[in-house]
Amino acid sequence: MRYRVAEKKDLPWIKEILSQNHLPSDDCDHHIDNFIIAEKEGEMIGTGAIEVCGVYGLVRSIAVIPEWRGRGIARKILTLLEDRAYEKGMNTLYLLTETAVAYFGKLDFSVNKRTETPEEITKTKQFRVLCPSTATVMCREIVRS
Repeated sequence: MRYRVAEKKDLPWIKEILSQNHLPSDDCDHHIDNFIIAEKEGEMIGTGAIEVCGVYGLVRSIAVIPEWRGRGIARKILTLLEDRAYEKGMNTLYLLTETAVAYFGKLDFSVNKRTETPEEITKTKQFRVLCPSTATVMCREIVRS
């Protein structure tokens, strides 16, 4: 398994896998430098990204193709995104989800009230437009020793 930073040539595939998973993809091109690609023998099998929002990071949709799910790939992508966020000076990760509250809860994310979400996150296109207002906001501090 190899994980790498996405390139512009990966955008069509990224948009397709996000679309297949009913996840927003409209503004991926603005964040391509912050996407991670998981691949096996040259085949792209998963992706995820982080949007820089000052000291906060907004985890963008993480998706893995169905036949590769359940193997820890999404978790590894999240770990790599968290490492990138930490390196860029972020201290807290936020995400929006309609279907994965239990999954992210197991990864120490907690539900956050929309009204208590930092302005840097609420100003993003994902928060304002791309995700429905019914999406659950979750957050987790980045802890490094």
